Amino acid sequence: MSLALTVKQPPTIVKQSSKDYIVDPRDNIIIECEAKGNPQPMFTWRRKGKFFNTGKDHRVNMRKRSGTLEINFRSGGRPEDYEGEYQCLAANDLGIAMSNKILLRVSKAPLWPKEHLEPVVVPEGRQLVLACNPPPGLPPPYTFWMNSGMTPIPQDQRVSMGLNGDLYFSNVLAKDAHTDYSCNARFLFTHTIQQKNPFTLRVQSGRRVPESTPTFLTPSGSDSSKMVLRGQQLLLECIAAGLPTPSIKWFKKGGDLPAQKVKFENYNKTLQIVNVSEEDAGEYVCMANNRIGSVRHSIHVQVKGAPYWLDKPTNLVLAPDENGRLVCRASGNPKPHIQWLVNGEPVESSLAVPNREMMGDTILFRSVQIGNNAVYQCNASNQHGYLLANAFVSVLNMAPMILGPKNQLIKVIENNRTFLDCPFFGSPLPDLRWFKNGQGSGLDGGHYRVYINGTLEIKRARAEDEGTYTCVARNIMGTVENQVILEVKGETDLVAIVKRLKWTPPRFLPVGPFTRRLRG
Repeated sequence: MSLALTVKQPPTIVKQSSKDYIVDPRDNIIIECEAKGNPQPMFTWRRKGKFFNTGKDHRVNMRKRSGTLEINFRSGGRPEDYEGEYQCLAANDLGIAMSNKILLRVSKAPLWPKEHLEPVVVPEGRQLVLACNPPPGLPPPYTFWMNSGMTPIPQDQRVSMGLNGDLYFSNVLAKDAHTDYSCNARFLFTHTIQQKNPFTLRVQSGRRVPESTPTFLTPSGSDSSKMVLRGQQLLLECIAAGLPTPSIKWFKKGGDLPAQKVKFENYNKTLQIVNVSEEDAGEYVCMANNRIGSVRHSIHVQVKGAPYWLDKPTNLVLAPDENGRLVCRASGNPKPHIQWLVNGEPVESSLAVPNREMMGDTILFRSVQIGNNAVYQCNASNQHGYLLANAFVSVLNMAPMILGPKNQLIKVIENNRTFLDCPFFGSPLPDLRWFKNGQGSGLDGGHYRVYINGTLEIKRARAEDEGTYTCVARNIMGTVENQVILEVKGETDLVAIVKRLKWTPPRFLPVGPFTRRLRG
């Protein structure tokens, strides 16, 4: 009989939609929430912090034995009307577990605003920026530049697209004159591409084009700042004008650039660091240089951090009169605020529990009783994000149970490392011991090792290790045992022969005229 069917258990969320959940407006909306528990949990939802009565909306259906919502638009309706923050609650008579807060947003691919673009007239050798300004889609579109023949605009050290989608010319040449510079935006969810009205570029050629010292097209000024979150990607960009075309170099003040993490893209104009950590903070300097002169720009990088777990609370199964604790520790920048909830409500506004003591990031339980059954939530949050963890307190009086198959026969080859399993459960936590052939005071140490999950390891099985092994689990409620029969086989003749053989390459007759002479 499975443990899930015999032991009462508070709810546990096992599947949920992502915190930032973007959906395609052409599809029905599915918001996932699955939970396990005994008795089977019942599900409710909050929307924008208030009870969401799914039964009163004919478009909303909750799957059977599940909290997953399906919102159907076959008979009309606007997906945008269902945008907002959702949270699933799974409850049985032992407590209430909560999903993350799921921010539902509908993907958007707005049309490019109609605009009339006057021809751009630029003297040869001057700098130029053609603005893209794509419509603000959700998620943001991927931008690229093409001509009327749907051929990508050639890019190099002199002409390239910036991170914002604009097309930058460090200096304009006569060959740049075209009538069809068009920025395109590709929207990932809807698989559509929208095209901006094309720019016409006219270049005024002169007899002599004067050279110029570098200046930055982006960023502006002599210094700027950038904030990036721990674990995310850092992208720094410097694009310079000048004639001849400037080259870009990067430095970090007070230290070297992290060679294993840093990449240079877009002809050295972009510096990329993946999986940013605190040591990546500091002052980065880009220098643009040509034979006329040079210019520098400093970018001050701050690394902040959404909360991340140091000690995530875990489920607590205790017997009556035992003590226990739930611990919730998280770090981040700024330091996260820790809030405890019980069954979805702040602990401070819940009913007082005499044997429960709050100590900041820790909850202490002394001499627990059945009435202490509950699901606790720890919320660690700062301005950059939050973490939510459920951990139940389950007070049980239960005799030991063996969870694996009974009376197994295990066959192993001599001298191999061997494991005999004995998964068990009970409350209080049973003491488990192994015996061989019903004798001795228990196997542990030397040739044997017993793991906390009940598994017995035999480091090198030998012929004398054959026999009947018994695992015995015992607590104040009772005792249970299971047997495993071990057979140790010697290496077969075939295995021994293969080990002794030395492989030699086969001999082949040569192919060609010499072979034919042998046959003749």
